[in-house]
Amino acid sequence: MDDDSYDAILNNIFKQTQGHEPSEQNVGAGVCLRVETGVFRVFPSANHHLEKFEAEVKKLNPLVAVKVRSAAVQAALASLTEEDTAIKFPSIDTGIQVLDTITDLHCADKEQCAAFIRDESVLVVWSGILESIIPTCREFEQMLIKLVWRRRA
Repeated sequence: MDDDSYDAILNNIFKQTQGHEPSEQNVGAGVCLRVETGVFRVFPSANHHLEKFEAEVKKLNPLVAVKVRSAAVQAALASLTEEDTAIKFPSIDTGIQVLDTITDLHCADKEQCAAFIRDESVLVVWSGILESIIPTCREFEQMLIKLVWRRRA
């Protein structure tokens, strides 16, 4: 696959999971794709805000990871206490882990395929299957919307 093909895939995943083009409001959102063993590409490229994300994804080593910044993610994280280590969704048996910083990502439970990052108010979702990342991100967003709706005061 050539560089243009990777760019097209990364751009599509970004648009499908973030709902918009890259902008100043979401500089921390991005996509990281393994293009060969030990080599990853990030979108948007040349975004220094994604350097730690890329480094941690390399350690975790999924095929693809998405760093999602949305109002639903921010609302869910805002409802946590400092002691909370997971966000429990009524529709799944286990809570999704909450990590303090992006540099903790390599310690994440890889089987959960997602982790909230407290200090950046983002959700990182990963997969070993390229075709599943967009539906997985959408599923998490829907679960978050339901959770936030249930928690409203």
